Amino acid sequence: MKRCLVLIAVLVSSAVFAAEQPPRQVAPATVTMQFPEAFGEMQRPAVEFDHKAHTEALEAEGCEACHRIDDKGVLIPLLKSGLEIDNRDDLIDAFHDSCMGCHRERLEETLPAGPMTCGECHVRRQPGVSVRAEMAFDYSLHARHAKAFEDKCENCHHVYDEGTEELKYEKGKEEGCRSCHGAVDEERKLSLANASHRACISCHLRRIRSELESGPMLCAGCHDLKQRNAIERLEDVPRLVRGQADTIWIHGIDAKTATVAFNHLAHEPVTGSCSTCHHQTLKPCDECHTFAGSPEGAGVTMAQAYHRSSSEHSCVGCHAMETARQQCAGCHQVTSQSPADRTCVLCHNGPPPGSSALETAPTAVDPRLDPLPIPSDDYPETAVIEALVDTYEASKLPHAKIVGKLDEMVRESRLAGRFHVDTETLCRGCHHHSPIGTRPPPCRACHSEEADSTRDFPALKVAYHRQCIGCHIVMNIEKQGCTDCHAERSGAEEVQP
Repeated sequence: MKRCLVLIAVLVSSAVFAAEQPPRQVAPATVTMQFPEAFGEMQRPAVEFDHKAHTEALEAEGCEACHRIDDKGVLIPLLKSGLEIDNRDDLIDAFHDSCMGCHRERLEETLPAGPMTCGECHVRRQPGVSVRAEMAFDYSLHARHAKAFEDKCENCHHVYDEGTEELKYEKGKEEGCRSCHGAVDEERKLSLANASHRACISCHLRRIRSELESGPMLCAGCHDLKQRNAIERLEDVPRLVRGQADTIWIHGIDAKTATVAFNHLAHEPVTGSCSTCHHQTLKPCDECHTFAGSPEGAGVTMAQAYHRSSSEHSCVGCHAMETARQQCAGCHQVTSQSPADRTCVLCHNGPPPGSSALETAPTAVDPRLDPLPIPSDDYPETAVIEALVDTYEASKLPHAKIVGKLDEMVRESRLAGRFHVDTETLCRGCHHHSPIGTRPPPCRACHSEEADSTRDFPALKVAYHRQCIGCHIVMNIEKQGCTDCHAERSGAEEVQP
């Protein structure tokens, strides 16, 4: 019985210890070698292949040591000994003959070599989490490639001609690679990994051999964020033109609200790439997202595509991510995450659907924020907060200074300036349930001295501290202690907040 209890204790302790361990990280250059899905499951654990170590060991031989390069200089990413093999057993033999054969040859030549037994490659270990980052182009990286190719887009972009069953280039139909290439090969359509490695690595290799400036040849050069971010950025990135207008009207055929004047030119510099909004197809939104939803748009309607707050591709979702920034979070942490009714007209302020005005492009106009009012009874310079006066002196809130700082940050942001069109919008960050356009009542009008279980309002002291200190925390303002706002009363007993 004791042995059973000890065994159970050991197993439980081991399980708890394993659960507390952080997940094992797998380097960007580590390639997990799995069977093709059609061949079924492997009998042994998948091999975690260290591509970086092999590249360094086989530097003299180059890529051809493992991969085939055709007569056009295209590198085939798959192991050359496994090409054109369509059954499980032959593929196993091809990999073993290639890898272990190379190791054996190196041992005979007294060179550093790899494993020779099954368990050294097929290691049983806890599943790891790859830190490999997906490769993605931004405007600067795209411009560097366009410059290297002298703006010949056909070097990378193509469409499939079903009539001739060939790839060809069509100007104005350029799309992101992921628009066609998925996770796995589908007949003649290569997976994204195979297509991009064939195109990119082959091009880099040809340029290196021609002694031209080239991109990375190692995995980490593209898939390690630190190394990828170290790629020199162009100071002056030319506009990526694909027939887009500077300003457009956004409207739906069956829409009832006024149209939206969208400044496309102003949004381009604040996005990483066209796919930030247009996914990978780069098509106008309404081609996939219809009024009722369509299979092409995954059932997402036009209204949802623009207004869904949880999507980083939608207008409202993108704006919501901006409001989470440090300088905005102080107010937006307590305000509604969805747009209030009054904000609709800030965007939907164009002509009604079907209007003749839609035949001309809208004029891009930046909002003009009025200056802050002069301090008065309705807009005090200082507000005195008398909560906690039994322990501390009343807190003197520099009301005008706080509003002035918020106003300054709003004017530095084009997005904030577009939506904070009046001072009352700033006021709502603190006076969150007050009607905009009216003088807000004092906080105690809603928050009583003690919590009331029948009302959904925190007590007054809790409300003040949650509002003020909560704002200071998310905006990283140092004043977060009691005596930063309250002077201590002499002889008062110290009270923990």
